[in-house]
Amino acid sequence: MAKTWACPFYRWDAKQKLRCEAGGPAFACRDTYRAYTNAYCADAVNWKKCSLAAYLVRQYEEENNDAKRG
Repeated sequence: MAKTWACPFYRWDAKQKLRCEAGGPAFACRDTYRAYTNAYCADAVNWKKCSLAAYLVRQYEEENNDAKRG
Protein backbone atom coordinates (compact mmCIF):
# COMPACT_ATOMS: atom_id res chain seq x y z
CA MET A 1 0.00 0.00 0.00
CA ALA A 2 1.35 3.41 -0.93
CA LYS A 3 2.07 5.81 1.89
CA THR A 4 0.63 9.33 1.85
CA TRP A 5 3.37 11.73 2.84
CA ALA A 6 2.23 14.71 4.93
CA CYS A 7 5.52 16.50 5.49
CA PRO A 8 6.00 19.27 2.92
CA PHE A 9 9.77 18.74 3.01
CA TYR A 10 9.64 15.08 1.93
CA ARG A 11 11.54 14.37 -1.31
CA TRP A 12 11.95 10.61 -1.79
CA ASP A 13 12.50 7.29 -0.10
CA ALA A 14 13.98 4.00 -1.24
CA LYS A 15 15.35 0.90 0.42
CA GLN A 16 14.88 2.17 3.97
CA LYS A 17 16.43 5.55 3.17
CA LEU A 18 14.46 8.72 3.69
CA ARG A 19 15.33 12.03 2.08
CA CYS A 20 13.88 15.46 2.67
CA GLU A 21 15.15 18.98 2.15
CA ALA A 22 17.28 18.65 5.30
CA GLY A 23 18.84 15.33 4.32
CA GLY A 24 17.55 12.30 6.11
CA PRO A 25 18.37 9.02 7.79
CA ALA A 26 18.99 5.54 6.49
CA PHE A 27 17.43 2.82 8.64
CA ALA A 28 19.03 -0.56 9.28
CA CYS A 29 15.68 -2.15 10.06
CA ARG A 30 12.53 -1.99 7.90
CA ASP A 31 10.31 -1.91 11.01
CA THR A 32 12.16 1.14 12.36
CA TYR A 33 11.85 2.85 8.98
CA ARG A 34 8.10 2.22 8.93
CA ALA A 35 7.63 3.35 12.52
CA TYR A 36 9.54 6.60 11.94
CA THR A 37 7.90 7.50 8.64
CA ASN A 38 4.42 6.66 9.96
CA ALA A 39 5.00 8.68 13.14
CA TYR A 40 6.41 11.75 11.41
CA CYS A 41 6.60 11.92 7.61
CA ALA A 42 3.15 10.52 6.92
CA ASP A 43 1.35 12.04 9.90
CA ALA A 44 -0.67 15.19 9.14
CA VAL A 45 0.08 16.68 12.58
CA ASN A 46 3.24 15.03 13.90
CA TRP A 47 5.44 15.85 10.89
CA LYS A 48 6.05 19.18 12.67
CA LYS A 49 7.58 17.29 15.62
CA CYS A 50 10.32 15.79 13.47
CA SER A 51 13.61 17.52 14.28
CA LEU A 52 14.49 17.85 10.58
CA ALA A 53 11.13 19.42 9.72
CA ALA A 54 11.26 21.71 12.76
CA TYR A 55 14.70 22.92 11.70
CA LEU A 56 13.46 23.68 8.18
CA VAL A 57 10.37 25.51 9.45
CA ARG A 58 12.59 27.73 11.63
CA GLN A 59 15.00 28.32 8.77
CA TYR A 60 12.24 29.41 6.38
CA GLU A 61 10.64 31.62 9.03
CA GLU A 62 13.97 33.35 9.66
CA GLU A 63 14.52 33.85 5.92
CA ASN A 64 11.04 35.38 5.59
CA ASN A 65 11.67 37.70 8.55
CA ASP A 66 15.02 38.79 7.10
CA ALA A 67 13.40 39.50 3.73
CA LYS A 68 10.70 41.62 5.37
CA ARG A 69 13.31 43.64 7.26
CA GLY A 70 15.47 44.23 4.43
